[in-house]
Amino acid sequence: MKKFARRCSVTGEGMNEGYVYRDGEMYFKYETDLVAHLRSIDSDSSELSDEFILNEAYELEEYYYTEWEERYDEELFSEYFKKN
Repeated sequence: MKKFARRCSVTGEGMNEGYVYRDGEMYFKYETDLVAHLRSIDSDSSELSDEFILNEAYELEEYYYTEWEERYDEELFSEYFKKN
């Protein structure tokens, strides 16, 4: 059974790399889900490009991308959670 360090807040999929929003408030496996979330909290973003939204949020330190080392303890999520 493959183990994961975090679980995506949108899809529920396990992840060992991805986007961290506001120091762990949410985790995103896919950039498209991060962009959708950023758009949902800013009603004025409908005409802005995804690239602009991502750059702006990154400069404001609202998110960052990281990779986690695999850890083998109770805090890990397994593929079981992804399937159920």
